[in-house]
Amino acid sequence: MIRRLLHLRAIALPIVAGMVCAFLSVRVARADDLDPEQIKAALHTTAEIENGFIEGTVAMVQAGTLPRDLFTSCFLWARKKPRHRFEYFKQALILRAAEIGIDLKNVGKNS
Repeated sequence: MIRRLLHLRAIALPIVAGMVCAFLSVRVARADDLDPEQIKAALHTTAEIENGFIEGTVAMVQAGTLPRDLFTSCFLWARKKPRHRFEYFKQALILRAAEIGIDLKNVGKNS
């Protein structure tokens, strides 16, 4: 009986530690924080225009002109893609925002 309890502890500790590490690593790149630098890193942006789109849409969320839950859901969905995360994010956000009457096509573009 004691061996069995010790064996369960030996298995449970690494599992719990792994869950805590996973939780902390997910915390780094959440869209809820609205830190443009973390969002850029999570979506692997490279070009200045990509960075401008992120900063512009974050500013819109902070100003209340773009719903936070819309931004967050697009971010979380795109972040799971293996490649081209920013492109998925941008297209999803543009399309979903257009459905509620918000035009994002020119956000981040230099005039």
